Amino acid sequence: MKKFFTIAAVVAGMLVCGSAFAQEVVAAENENQAEVTVQKPYKVYCEIKGTRLLFSEKMNVDFDFGQFSSWWSVNRRLADEEGKAISFNSMLDAANYMARRGWELEEAFVDPRVSNGSSTDSYYHWIMSKMVTCDEEITEGLQTVGMKKGK
Repeated sequence: MKKFFTIAAVVAGMLVCGSAFAQEVVAAENENQAEVTVQKPYKVYCEIKGTRLLFSEKMNVDFDFGQFSSWWSVNRRLADEEGKAISFNSMLDAANYMARRGWELEEAFVDPRVSNGSSTDSYYHWIMSKMVTCDEEITEGLQTVGMKKGK
């Protein structure tokens, strides 16, 4: 019971602190200026999941920004300006693409898949982060195959 209250107190503290520091009001320098509300930056995450394509040197790479989509959805594939899926040579190729757009690598790990006792394929998971001041900045400079252009 003591553990429950400790965990509840920690979670409540995180919620209070997280919402209390989300924005800051900047006072006007003189009476002709209005006060401005400035959003403080916060960290967001993206998971890059990759597998090697069968009989290919390319990778099948999906991007998860926390958006709702089924695992098989095309909304997890990044697209170019014409809306065509971008193919990546490797996980490093995908990470470099994201780094050019302000994302930083946090963690990388491999999830080996086993079939009949022998390893057949592996899923690569790379967690990246970026500082933003609003949720619209999460996919700034990026679009998925399912996104409408100009959105």
